[in-house]
Amino acid sequence: MARKLTDKDAQQVHDYLLDLSRLAVRFAEVERAPRYPSGKRENDAEHSYHLALLATELAADYYPELDAGLVAQYSIVHDLPEADVGDTWTFGISDEARAKKELAEKKATEKLIRELPPYTAQLLKRYEKQIEPEARFVRFVDKLTPAIINIMAGDANTFVEDHGIETIEKLNERHAARTARLKEMFPEFEFIHEVRELISKTSAEHIFKKTGKKTN
Repeated sequence: MARKLTDKDAQQVHDYLLDLSRLAVRFAEVERAPRYPSGKRENDAEHSYHLALLATELAADYYPELDAGLVAQYSIVHDLPEADVGDTWTFGISDEARAKKELAEKKATEKLIRELPPYTAQLLKRYEKQIEPEARFVRFVDKLTPAIINIMAGDANTFVEDHGIETIEKLNERHAARTARLKEMFPEFEFIHEVRELISKTSAEHIFKKTGKKTN
């Protein structure tokens, strides 16, 4: 039998709904590198919705052993610490910059877990442990989204304009290094690696069609 809810419960809910809403507003103000056709930068809230949509569909259709509902929940919370530290795009990032990014995010995560309401706090804590297959799946599918947004972006090309990728050779060099790292990190999702290769190919064709450069 469910317990009777009291005025104290109502006040507690009031407080944490406001706290979560403040977090959501801050989160939506964090700009990412990828841009939409208008040239507007994607924000973290838009990115998390996009990831939840993609990862849940992939899990339901191709990984029935995963809990698709949990995949959706992890997608929603996966970048919440960036509300405090911002987003750093890891395309071509140095080892030193990556270590600095990870340390800042670790500190922000620990702080946020102490401040969040209990369910969201435990969800973020479980995601960050990267033990459950759903958490690992979300982290990997997350790596596909920048290239997908770049395909959608029309002339607002992040790879060329923000990162100086002006030749297919340079893009392929960066892609090969990233592929090796991701295969080492996520060996259990072989099919998603295949999908990522197709997305990367489509992204490259989009970039160099727009710039007028050859893709081979």
